[in-house]
Amino acid sequence: MTNGLTRIQRGRLRASGIDQYFETVITSEACGIAKPDPRILKLALERLGVSPREAVYVGDDPAVDLAAARGAGIAFVWIDRGCHPAPAGRSHRRVTHLGEVEGLLV
Repeated sequence: MTNGLTRIQRGRLRASGIDQYFETVITSEACGIAKPDPRILKLALERLGVSPREAVYVGDDPAVDLAAARGAGIAFVWIDRGCHPAPAGRSHRRVTHLGEVEGLLV
């Protein structure tokens, strides 16, 4: 789920060799909704057949991603790459790379 263009995002997944791991790819271009609007996350939940309590949203822009996750009632994990200030409050978990996310899901 991304605020990107479908062609670009699918190309990135293919180029990185991970496209086969994604059954569902939702772009703001394709659905007409962009983060921080939580409806894009709710659409992702619907297409995946999971509830907000069963999901975790991982994002790198707290101004957009955390707001969308909160609005959709989904737990949020922030990937801190040093590009954005830390979000206020304690309603999220912080990691510095994707490899850390798995340990949070246990």
